[in-house]
Amino acid sequence: MIPPIGLRRLAKLWDEVKAALFASDLDAAQKKMREQARSAAPVIWLIGKTGAGKTAIVSALTGDPRAEIGEGYQPCTRQASFYDVPEEAPFLRFLDTRGLEEAGYDADEDIAWCESQAHLLLAVMQVDDPAQEPVMTVLRQARRRHPDWPLVVAQTGLHRRYRPGTGHPETFDEGQLPESLADALAYQRGLFRGLPGEDPPAFVPLDFTQPSDGFEPAAYRLDALDAALEAALPEALDSLHAARADEGNDGRQRAARRTVYAYVALAAAAGAVPIPLAGMAGLAAMQGAMLNRLARRYEVEWTPSLFGAFAGSLGVGTLGWFGARFLVAEAVKLIPVLGTAAGMALNAGTAAAFTAGTGEAALVFLRAARTGQSAPDEEVRQAYRDAFRAWRAKRGRA
Repeated sequence: MIPPIGLRRLAKLWDEVKAALFASDLDAAQKKMREQARSAAPVIWLIGKTGAGKTAIVSALTGDPRAEIGEGYQPCTRQASFYDVPEEAPFLRFLDTRGLEEAGYDADEDIAWCESQAHLLLAVMQVDDPAQEPVMTVLRQARRRHPDWPLVVAQTGLHRRYRPGTGHPETFDEGQLPESLADALAYQRGLFRGLPGEDPPAFVPLDFTQPSDGFEPAAYRLDALDAALEAALPEALDSLHAARADEGNDGRQRAARRTVYAYVALAAAAGAVPIPLAGMAGLAAMQGAMLNRLARRYEVEWTPSLFGAFAGSLGVGTLGWFGARFLVAEAVKLIPVLGTAAGMALNAGTAAAFTAGTGEAALVFLRAARTGQSAPDEEVRQAYRDAFRAWRAKRGRA
């Protein structure tokens, strides 16, 4: 039998879920979650001249069409703008510094504002543009003040230095490149000699083209850029890869998956709250807000009966197992110091995996609901199990 305090707490948690799940206006709750996510999300600071390929990189990395058409950038200083991925609760933020070529541009304001924001510098240079002093000036100032900031240099536009009639090399071997391209790459890299900083830059030659250009693939060596960024920001890129796993499907599905993994990151943070049992209310509200947001993506409205069907598809055992596991970890937090650390680590991982599983199960359920159909219970449960296990395995807790 559940003790009275347990029943009261479960009722309170259900109230948290309902408040977010059935809310018609999520502005206040969503604003709070967005601010929480922004404060925790790693920031990639893009530094490059206009036309260098910054927007193409953001679009290719995130799969978000807003970047392609120049939307989604929110000003933060006179010359810099943020691009949040996803917008509603970002797990990754791109900071784009504009106006580097303008006469009298002073990077001090942007650098000062970024000092508590940036986690990685991503310099973007067109390989056939040797005039990179505006970029180098900002990089020198930034690394002089923050020598620990990692630096990745994306050298773009490779095809402009190919021999006529040739395409992308199947195997990229810098020792076998056309002389013109090799010289251009080497010249730009020479600009970084003597650059302040603890670690040398990671140079990544890559290329983005339009279908009419006749080069395949259109995003050439994006995997190399992924690897360089992941070496510096493994957690952020982990979520980004998961959210991009849907590249062959429609935009609604891609946007929905970005939403799922935004809430996965938030759930991990809620599970890591050091005060015993304090994290469950926040986690419950996040689950409700995520399901509400996903329903909006699919133009479906949650009703008590529809949510009951979803919970039934997941199964009482799934929900009960998570609740028991979470409560055990919350109890562990009552042990001073070591217990608190162990409980935080356990719940952060469990909360993230549970949220990933619930979100993926909801995608299956809501896709069917949008067309007036019912998703088979086993498909919903399998989506949950696959996502839960995959997320746990990524953290070595399979």
